[in-house]
Amino acid sequence: MTLKQVAHYGTWVSPIGVEATIYKNRALTSPRVNRQSGRSFFVESTPEGRQTIVAITEDGLRDVLPREYTVQNRVYEYGGSLYDVLPDDRLIFSHEDDTVRLLSPDTGLVQLVVQSDTLRYSSFCARHPSPWVLAIEEDHTFTDPYKVQNYIVAINVETSAVQRVVSGADFYYLPQFSPDGARVSWVEWDHPNLPFAAGKLYVGDWTAQGSIQNARLIAGQNHESVAEPRWGPDGSLFYGKETGSHRKLYRIPPGGRPEELIQLVGLDDAEFAQAGLMEGSRTFVPLTADLLVATAYINGTSRLIAIDMTTGSWKPLADENELSDISGDAVARLGHDSVLAIGSGTASHKSLYKVDVANPKNSKVLRRAFDEEIPEATYARPEALRVRSSGPPSRDIFAFLWMPRNPHYTAPAGELPPLIIHTHGGPTGRMGSGLNLRTQYFTSRGYAFLALNYTGSMGYGRQYRESLFGNWGIVDAADVVEFADYIAASGRVNSGAIGITGSSAGGYNTLQSLSRYPGRFAGGVCVSGISDLSSFDAATHKLESDYTAALVLHPGVDEEEKRRIFRERSAMYHTDGLTAPLLLLHGQADTVVPVQQARIIAEALKKLHRDVEIFEVEHEGHMFSKPSSAKLSLLQEERWWKKTLLRKT
Repeated sequence: MTLKQVAHYGTWVSPIGVEATIYKNRALTSPRVNRQSGRSFFVESTPEGRQTIVAITEDGLRDVLPREYTVQNRVYEYGGSLYDVLPDDRLIFSHEDDTVRLLSPDTGLVQLVVQSDTLRYSSFCARHPSPWVLAIEEDHTFTDPYKVQNYIVAINVETSAVQRVVSGADFYYLPQFSPDGARVSWVEWDHPNLPFAAGKLYVGDWTAQGSIQNARLIAGQNHESVAEPRWGPDGSLFYGKETGSHRKLYRIPPGGRPEELIQLVGLDDAEFAQAGLMEGSRTFVPLTADLLVATAYINGTSRLIAIDMTTGSWKPLADENELSDISGDAVARLGHDSVLAIGSGTASHKSLYKVDVANPKNSKVLRRAFDEEIPEATYARPEALRVRSSGPPSRDIFAFLWMPRNPHYTAPAGELPPLIIHTHGGPTGRMGSGLNLRTQYFTSRGYAFLALNYTGSMGYGRQYRESLFGNWGIVDAADVVEFADYIAASGRVNSGAIGITGSSAGGYNTLQSLSRYPGRFAGGVCVSGISDLSSFDAATHKLESDYTAALVLHPGVDEEEKRRIFRERSAMYHTDGLTAPLLLLHGQADTVVPVQQARIIAEALKKLHRDVEIFEVEHEGHMFSKPSSAKLSLLQEERWWKKTLLRKT
């Protein structure tokens, strides 16, 4: 038995290094399968920051995209669905320069299909058999967010012709051909509504000339939040719809029969299908006329299940150690009894799984995000926490907590660990319970780490999400303090060594928490955060141009009251309370939250002689997705915690 070395929390030497966390940790997404040939593909990141396409073959995995290309687009600024498989197994994809291209996976030949200085494309769906491909087109002829136009188009891959087939709405998600190619489905909505509140599902008839006729509204008439329409092999149309407390799965059978709710005993509090700011989520898929594989979200945790629609029964396909966090473009039909699924578990790195639905024990991993062997004892396991608030309004708040863990170290007797509270972006996003190397980077060094799914987070039902609207910047910041106090009172962490961090809306939450609750935090790290709502609201992009008002204001507010509330909810005007040391990280090319948001509060705090530092990253956008930027962010955050949290232990 090896004796553990005694060392202060935060100083432990970890086998999880920066290079492993950033450069050797692949992002996995977007499984796709050709229904006719069965050939399958997925997208993964490379150490140099590209996103490439990988083919799944009998001989293993093969990168099929030449190195000069990367699968990426800027539709809705965050990017939409990346590619699809044509009937002849060629791949249509969006390149980072906004061009649309075709890739032959066998020869590596890449052909240009569409190129424009003002048009962007995403969310491709090929028609079998046909040269037509559906896509979302975004026209940036004018830069004013309210003049940017979106359409559903049909691209002819043989002639490069592009025809606008659906227009008139402000936004579109997931255009999809039915299996026989006779019909098209899509989700749309208009300003000032939001996708998770007002997505409407339409279906139209496809013509041989490459157009859509007889468009008709199928679901979503009453702000029912329709999401992820998916066609079944028999022509059924499945989708998620939110008519009650949680979004449920519905089916319209073939033959024009009425809509059916898929009722699942024991899953009343489960939520299905994702509707968010990131276009292209695929978290469930029909396999046959009677079999469906779906992701159920229960209190923030994902559960992959198989649903027998003839009996209404369901069964789990993996335990939480393997799959507890599935999100985004993650599930694809492989065959009548198998799927490809991407996700992580409480004890497993994100992986691409081939899931055997009939016998889940025969499921296997096709690709892991991380190949290095780290001793399993290094990894901390999450605790799902649910706290009843002590302050008004009375509410439940949710989080996952990872305590420090390293098999080679223990802390001095009586010492309590510092706590890092992480608040996600969105703000209607979420953080799951899956194994995350960035989290483990800190827990293996002796920090406790809390992923706070504050009021407004998805995966906890409609009321939890909608409780944030009108209250952004108040209730979410209060949730941070509620949890900080709760964990400190439990005697598990050092109450004088609690830090807060977050990106985007999480960065806004960081600034709000620090300014509204002076003296409660030892330090903060704000990444791509918002400091002044008025200037942010005036400069943000189309997708979120009405988002701030919905999150902050209640109906009927006039312009004078709007200005007052925006100012009251902006840390920029409450710097007197922002006394904790603050690190600001921001990309200079950020089109979602302009870098000026960091500059103005940094300057204001410097004039007050506060401890503030700002790092601007050239050519980096909103997501800090470039490996070099992610490395800088991680190292600067660790430096800041050593400076602000460890001195308190």
